[in-house]
Amino acid sequence: MDIKDQQAAQITCLQKNLSAIRKIAGWTSEQLGEKIGVTKQTISNLENGKTQMTLTQYIALRSIIDFEIQTNKGNLVLPQVVEVLLNNYDEYTEEEREKVTENVKTIAATASGGITGAALAAVSAGLLAGILNSPVATATTAAWLAKILKSKGK
Repeated sequence: MDIKDQQAAQITCLQKNLSAIRKIAGWTSEQLGEKIGVTKQTISNLENGKTQMTLTQYIALRSIIDFEIQTNKGNLVLPQVVEVLLNNYDEYTEEEREKVTENVKTIAATASGGITGAALAAVSAGLLAGILNSPVATATTAAWLAKILKSKGK
């Protein structure tokens, strides 16, 4: 897979899972939109696939997600989900990806129902147990940004 295909795959992966990630972070569409300077309708359109996520939107969203992980240590699940869905997604088979996506949707639905903290972490641990083989070591902003922008220096 060439660099452009890898970029497209990463952007598609975030777009496909944006709704779940947003819910696990505890944000409404409006709150997430405010964080990156777009309307809640733009977030809705991205989540529903009505508009294609741009590289700029991807970078803005990943930055906000990373900032949330760094500053909200009480959300134990978001770093795990980001690690599985975004940082290591390309390491899984298509079948494993589908399972990961479905499990994360279940975690997001649980979070939307008001379950947070240790209770949500327990749900997440059960659903991601076979997927997270090692302790979560969330990639730094520099790592994922370097990966997505790899082709810019060539």
